[in-house]
This record gives sequence, C-alpha cells and structure tokens, in this order.
Amino acid sequence: MKDLQYALRGLRRAPLFTAAALLSLTLGIATATTVFSLVNAAILRPPPFPEADRVMLLNTTQLTPGEPLFRTRWSWPRFQLLQKQATSFEAIASSSNQVLTLTGQGDPEPVAVELVSWRYHGLLRAPIILGNGFTSAIDQDPTPAILLGYDFWQRRFAGSPDVLGSVVQLNGVALTVVGVVGRGFTGVSGLAQAWVPATLAPQVSYRDYLTTNQNFITAIGRLKPGVTVETARAEMDLLGRRLHAEIPNDADTPMDVFSASLMPLNQARVDLVTRRALMLLSGAVGLLLLIACANVASLLLGRAAGRRREIAIRLAVGGSRGRLVRQLLTESLVLAVGAGVLGTLLTAWTLMVVRIPPTLARGRNFYGAVGEFATPGMDWRVVAFVVLVCAVSVMIFGLIPALRATRADLVTDLKLGGARKGPGGIGLREVVVGLQLALAVMLVVGCGLLLTSFARMKAQPIGFDPERLLTFMLRPSEVRYPPEAAPALIDRVLEEIRRVPGVEGATVDGCVPLAMQCANAQLFIAGKPWARESDAPGVLRHYVSPDHFTTLGIPVLRGRGLTADDRPGRPKVVVINQKAADRFWPNQDPIGQRVWWNGAEAFGGADSSAEIVGIVGDVAHQPLDERPVQPDFFTAYAQFTYASRMVMVRTRGKPEALARQVAQAVQRADPSLALFDVQTMEHRARLSWSKRTGQTTVFTTIAAIALLLAITGVYAVTASFVASRTRDIGVRMALGAPRSRIVSASLSHTVRLGVLGVIAGLAGAVATSRLLRATLYDTSPLAAGVYLATAAVLVLALVAASYLPVRKA
Repeated sequence: MKDLQYALRGLRRAPLFTAAALLSLTLGIATATTVFSLVNAAILRPPPFPEADRVMLLNTTQLTPGEPLFRTRWSWPRFQLLQKQATSFEAIASSSNQVLTLTGQGDPEPVAVELVSWRYHGLLRAPIILGNGFTSAIDQDPTPAILLGYDFWQRRFAGSPDVLGSVVQLNGVALTVVGVVGRGFTGVSGLAQAWVPATLAPQVSYRDYLTTNQNFITAIGRLKPGVTVETARAEMDLLGRRLHAEIPNDADTPMDVFSASLMPLNQARVDLVTRRALMLLSGAVGLLLLIACANVASLLLGRAAGRRREIAIRLAVGGSRGRLVRQLLTESLVLAVGAGVLGTLLTAWTLMVVRIPPTLARGRNFYGAVGEFATPGMDWRVVAFVVLVCAVSVMIFGLIPALRATRADLVTDLKLGGARKGPGGIGLREVVVGLQLALAVMLVVGCGLLLTSFARMKAQPIGFDPERLLTFMLRPSEVRYPPEAAPALIDRVLEEIRRVPGVEGATVDGCVPLAMQCANAQLFIAGKPWARESDAPGVLRHYVSPDHFTTLGIPVLRGRGLTADDRPGRPKVVVINQKAADRFWPNQDPIGQRVWWNGAEAFGGADSSAEIVGIVGDVAHQPLDERPVQPDFFTAYAQFTYASRMVMVRTRGKPEALARQVAQAVQRADPSLALFDVQTMEHRARLSWSKRTGQTTVFTTIAAIALLLAITGVYAVTASFVASRTRDIGVRMALGAPRSRIVSASLSHTVRLGVLGVIAGLAGAVATSRLLRATLYDTSPLAAGVYLATAAVLVLALVAASYLPVRKA
C-alpha cells in the first residue's frame, strides 16, 4: 500500500509524463481490444446455442482428382436416409432459408423463415416460451403450423399471450401459430423470424422440395455424450459413401469420390477470407501494442535518468535493489491499470458509436446457411484480454527501465544528481525508440499496400452506371408462379413500375451486379463438343428484359440486344458479353453460333439451343476482388424465367424517393407481393467492397497511431538530448559556433534513429511481405513506390518531430 501511495503521489507530481504515458498506452490497449473484440466475436466466442461445441454442420463431399475437396448440402431424400442411419448423434435436423411474404395483416411483408425438420429446435436447445415446438408427426404429415420468433411476435402481435391458435398467411398458405421462441434465438442462419415445417415447402415455396435430387438443405447434428468429433467424422465418411450408393450425386468425372463429413459449427460460421483479414489485423495491432509499450518504456527511461540522485540516496541508506525495482514496477502497474480502464471504456464507446461491420462484413459461409454470429461486443473474454495486456505491458515497459534505473553508480549519482555525462546515459532509450520506428515503418508499409490495393480495386471498370438505380428482390410463391407462369407475372410488374412518374426504365435478372447470386450453368457450343461432359465450362446465366442493357447503361458492341419480339414461339436468342466472345470464339465471329446449357430448362439441349445475336460490354457481376468479370449469357425472360427475380429500376431523381411508389406499383400487379432487400445500386456497390473498406480503415488507423507514437518517442528523445546539452550548446555559441553547427549537433541523434529505424523497418516489411500477398488486389507486396513513399513520410515526420527541440537549441 505504501508503494501504491508513493507511486500515485509521484505520478501526480509529474502530470506531463503521466498524461503522455497514459495516452500512449490507452491508445494501444483500446485499439488492441477493439480488434480483439472482432476476433473474439468471429472466432473465439461460440455460436449462441447451449453446448455449441457439440453441434456439427454436416456436409456431403465430392473429391475430384486434382481439385480441392468440395462440400455441399443435402437433398431431402438424402437427409432422410442420413437421419435413419447415423448413430453418433443424439439428434439430426435440417434447415433451409426462405423469404416468404406475409399477407392478410396490412401491407405484404417479407419474412425470413427457416424450413426445418421436427428435431431442429430441440437440437439447438431453443427456448420455447409459449406453446410447443414441432412434433415428429410433421416430418411425415405436412401440418400447417408455424413457430414465431420473439421479435416477430412482439411486432405483429404486440406480444399477446393469446397468439396461440392464430392464423398467419405466408405465400397465401394459412398457418396456425403453435408456439413462440424466446428472445435472441434466430436459428442457425442467424436471420430467422419464424419457422415452418420442411414438409410444407411444396405448398409455401418450392413444389419439388421433398423429391428433387438438388442439394440445398442444411443439415446439423448434436453429438451424443461421449462421442468425439473424430469418431463421428469417421462414421460420416463411411455413411456418405453408402448414401451415395443408394441415392447417387451427380458426378463431374468418372473418378469423383463422394462421401460426407462434418465440422463444428464454430468452425463453419466464418469463411477463410474473413479469418485471414482478422489475423492480419491481429498481427498489426500486436505491433502497435509493442510500439505503445516501447513509447512508455522510453518515457520511463527518461524519467529514471532524472531520478538517479533519489535512487542513489535510497540505495545508500540501505534500500535493496529488489525493493526499488518493486517500487518502480508499482508505478508501471498504476499506469497499466489506468490505461486498461481508459482503454476498455474507449473500446466500449467505439463499439457502440463507430459502425464496425461484423467480422468486416459477411463472407460466403456455406451459401449463407450458417450465420456468423459475429457482432463485436464486450464480454468476459474481452475483459480478460485487457487484464492480460496490462500484465504483459507492465513486464514489457516497466521491468527494463526499473532494472536500468537501479543499476546506480552511487558516487557519481550522489555528486551529479542525475546530470551524468556521456552517451551511455541514453543509449538504451535510443534503441527503444529505434525499435518503435522500425515497427511503425512496417505498419505504414502495410497500410500503403492496402490503400494501393483498395484504390486499384475501386478504379476497376464495373461496366454499367450504378447511379439512380433502385434494386429489390421479388420472391413470389414458386408454387403459385412456376416457370411457365412467371413471365406473365414479370410482364405485369414491369409494366406497372414503368408507369410510375420519375421512372426511366426497369429490368429484371437473377442477380444484381457486384453480387454473388448469379446463376451458373455449363456451356455447350454447337459444333464444338467437349471431350467429356464434365469439361464443359461454367458461365453466368441471366434471364432479363428487352431493355436490360439500356436500363443499366451497358453498351451493345456488336449485333443487337434483346427485343420485345424475343418471346415464346419465336426463335431462341442469346446475347453474350465481350469476355465470353474472347474466351470461346477468340479468332472468329460468335454471332450466329448456337449454344445451350446443361440442366437449364428451355435451353437444355442441342434441339433447344439459342442463337447468339449480339455482344455487349463486360459487367462485374461478382465482387471486384473475386473474378468480377466472367462469361455472361443473356436470354429474354419471356422465353424462360423463374418468378424470384431481382428488379432494377432507373429513376430520374433519387431512387430511394420512389421506393414507396414502386412498391405500390408492384402490389397493383399482385397484391400479395412484397419488396425484399430494397437498396440503391450505389449502396450495394459500397457493400460489395465493405470488407476491404473495413480492413483498410482499421489497418490505416493502426498505422496512423503507430506513426504518431513513434514520432512522439523521437520528439521526447531529441528534446531530452537538447535539454541535457543546454550548457554545452551555450558554451559553443559563446565561442562562435554557427547555428548550422548547433542544428547538426542537435539532429545527430534524430538522424541516427531515423536512418536505423527506417532501414530496419523496411527490411522487416520486405521479410513479412508474403503475409499480405493473399489480401492484396492487383498489387505486389514489394511495390517499390509504397516503400519509397513510406521512407519519405518517415523523413518528413522526423523533421516535424525535431523542429521544436532544434529551434530551442
């Protein structure tokens, strides 16, 4: 307690030192804790289900020679066999995500629903607060029942306990409310507002749900007590081969091997790109924390230099070196605890006020089947991290200065009172500040590479005009609107939208540009057979309106676009992009060629092929950092389409101002339709590179703080050097030394620090550059311009840091 009291009094008597040390360490701890909260949310914190470590995501697997293992989901018939034959799980359940339209209570509203098997809620230990969950009967009998999520119950039924037995209409099907799930439970997708039995899917969403061989159903299982992950994985491997023999998957090559596997839900929820970005930020923030500790250590070394007489007196009157080290470490502990508290408060404020996207934006994550559950926040892991950081910080920045300060020369220190001469007095401090500079250079180089990468990605042409475009999804019931009825519905929708004042044009597609939702199909070309059917390349398929290219501002380069004459009963035609022309017809004219696509209804064989009639400009239909431009093939929706479509509306003014009128126009076409995922195209464009934006912003912030702390350290060392040489400088000036000589003498330490720090930092950046390679877009990790710019920035920063001390000299 006496050590603590003395430390507090000493720090209070040195307010400038205390403020500088607290600020440095607080910035380091706050930044580190903020990044750790992201890592914790995305990787360490388990999904919000009891005993989540026992919940597994189950997948079928396909291994093609020379290709990585491919994981996919299940068809309903395969899932039924899996349930019957697996023995390692106390329960297995299915889930698939759907957006259904709520009707009958006010305006139609899109509702995120999970179609699930009866064991689903029990497997995830979902709290049922009203009524009951589903029973085993629903897997055999399509009972018209629905379980409501807590928020949906509160919003649509005002939290009434009399909701049981009420009727809810989804996609025109009347469902009876049988229960309400507790607050916070949103299913394995993290998005669900309600749950409907999977056996009702043929009535509410997809009529072939229970019979098709397509794999689109997510399967999860909870391990039995005592069963290990390895045991269950071995069983799944054998079981997967057996299931494939009973209900074969579609093979790409004769050598394909099919099986099944599993992974813990916590491993499956975050994709590789997100993990890589978080690990990169973790490494950067680790360097920043070292810089902050080095900055405080430098301040403590400077403070210790001025306390040599005090320490010498204590040693002279019998104080042991260990006792003094304890006293000095107590001061370091006070600083660390104070900075830890301030850093935690700053982190909490940052997470509440600054919009940090969960894990820097969602990844693909098994087609969105598993939610990331990665919203950052404060929990016991974050607090424990702060405590650990404080403890390690004390050892890093406190111990060396304490040991250095107590290694006293009693005679010299008692006589000179801290005015010890010679270069040895500040040598260690120079080393510490040089280390700061080297680490800061490494971070600034990384920041420069990421900024260059991001700028190049944003500068890439996207092939269309994103301004004044309103986009939204229509998800009609595919039971009510199968493919043969879908074109007539889209005709009505587009006709009503075009009547809205302020609308210039409207079109549909299965996806919007810069997204990951475009349909993919295998291409076949008349007169150019592939050696094997599996060799047929995948291309992007689009079912669009005749004025699609005009609405999006895509130029027609050759031939023609689609027209109103491209309708049922007329010859089937297709328009391709320049990428497709260059790839499949590199030295010939593709116009007039005929193509078809494997598995594509209405265009699925040589006898139903389509003639290429035009070539349009390339459009980025994928995110810019993931092969944005691919071969695109456009056909008229009138000749074939699905009812679920993305709608894109070109407006004369701000698109969001017309959203309400467009929604009313859609409901005039069909009163049961609701607009889902309404956004402007410019907003979608920002979202498409939001992961890069978030990663670059956080890394830039880290680099800026690191540079500030390093330059602060340089300033402190230069100022200390000038202050310790005040008498020498006066004598030299009295003897006629010119100002240039005084400046060069005062800058000698700064120049030495700068040169050594920059060289060491650039060398370190080169040595670690390969760690950045996977995160960069069209940028070499050894880009000379970035390294030269970093050196220039450091030189300017060193000059700025030295200006005031040199001016004083």
